[in-house]
Amino acid sequence: MVKGRTGTREWARYNVNIQIGCKNGCRYCYARYNAVKRFKNCTAEEWLEPVIIQSNVAMPYPKRQGVGMYPSRHDITPRNLSDSVRVLHKLLDAGNEVLLVSKPHIDCIRQICDAFRGYRKQLSLRFTIGSMDDRVLSFWEPNAPGFNERTLCLEHAFESGFQTSVSCEPFLDCVVDNISGSPFGLFTVLKPYIKDSFWIGKLNQFDERVDMTGVTSEQEERFVKPLKAAQSDEMIYTIYRQLQDEPLIRWKDSFREVIEK
Repeated sequence: MVKGRTGTREWARYNVNIQIGCKNGCRYCYARYNAVKRFKNCTAEEWLEPVIIQSNVAMPYPKRQGVGMYPSRHDITPRNLSDSVRVLHKLLDAGNEVLLVSKPHIDCIRQICDAFRGYRKQLSLRFTIGSMDDRVLSFWEPNAPGFNERTLCLEHAFESGFQTSVSCEPFLDCVVDNISGSPFGLFTVLKPYIKDSFWIGKLNQFDERVDMTGVTSEQEERFVKPLKAAQSDEMIYTIYRQLQDEPLIRWKDSFREVIEK
């Protein structure tokens, strides 16, 4: 981690993407917000029907300085897996170090681990897991895999000998004074399969980015308002006190701003 860097720049020097749109439909997605709301490159409906940019797949990927992150504006899914493997091969064959970040599908991760066993010193796998509660995940990330499948992917990557890590950004649990319902509980469950790090961060720009389309008043009371409250400075300090002595823990910029006050 380099002090002063934020967002994906805390993890990688450059990003590689081959697709516009993402089927996951995450309500907080910064890439969806930029494409749909900020720059108006597509509609919300079009975002959920991803289009692969074939020129990005076909282009060469020479050796570059620093770690590259793949992907950062979409996910790896069965639909784009073959193109993702093709691009990853180009990056790794050129000698690049790559951080793969995903809300993972087990079929995809099994194929990726098989295809890149010879690149385990260059390829690290980081999986986004913000909660153990599938009700929470299905609200915030409606079309992404559930907790059990993501955990199975982490276990498989770990047992396959890859550098493994977890992104709990954003952390999505609302009850942070209950150990089982906090990032502490999530970390405890996943820790045996983490070789590198466990990153914790807030849901950034909550009011601007969160897509409230179709959210009922009941869902707002159950998922939205409690998460806002759980991201207060006081609650962040609670999480910090629980996990500050764990060597695998890394604090994203949104947490550091509060911790370093």
